[in-house]
Amino acid sequence: MILYNIPGRCGVDISNETMARLRRDFPQRVVGLKEATGNVDRVSQLRMLVDREFSILSGDDALTLPMMAVGAQGVISVASNVIPREVTDLVHTALKGDFERAGRIHAKLYPLFKDLFIETNPGPVKAALALLGQIEECYRLPMVPISEASKSQLRATMRSLGLLP
Repeated sequence: MILYNIPGRCGVDISNETMARLRRDFPQRVVGLKEATGNVDRVSQLRMLVDREFSILSGDDALTLPMMAVGAQGVISVASNVIPREVTDLVHTALKGDFERAGRIHAKLYPLFKDLFIETNPGPVKAALALLGQIEECYRLPMVPISEASKSQLRATMRSLGLLP
C-alpha cells in the first residue's frame, strides 16, 4: 500500500510518527507515502524515521524537485497526464543527482504545475487534455468545467510550453 497523506482534502493528517510505526509494523504491506501536505520539511523528518526502501512520493507536482532534494523518490503526478515525458525527465534527472538540470526542467514546467490547480482538481487537467484533443471535455456533477478565464490562462501556458499551436 502507498498511503496518501492529503489533509487538505480529507481533514486528517497522518503524522510522521504514525507513518513510521505503520512501516515498522507492516513492512511488506506499507511500502510508501504520497506526501501532499505542502510541507517539504516533513520529508526530511520522515526520511530519518523510515528505511530507504520506503518510498516517499510528492503529492504536488510543484514540490517534486524540492521534496526529492531532501529524500523523496518521485511524484504521484497530475501534470504527467498532460506532459508524461517531461515529468519523467524531471524525476529521473533528480534521481541521478543532477539538480542543476532538474532545476531548469522544474522552472520550465512550473507555470503548468500551478495552472493545473488554478481551480479544483480534476477540472484543469481535464480541460488541458481536451485542449490537446486527447479527451472529450465532459463532467459529471458535482464537477463543472473550469471558467473561461482559467481556461484562457491554461491555454496560454500550454502554448508557451509548445504544447499548443
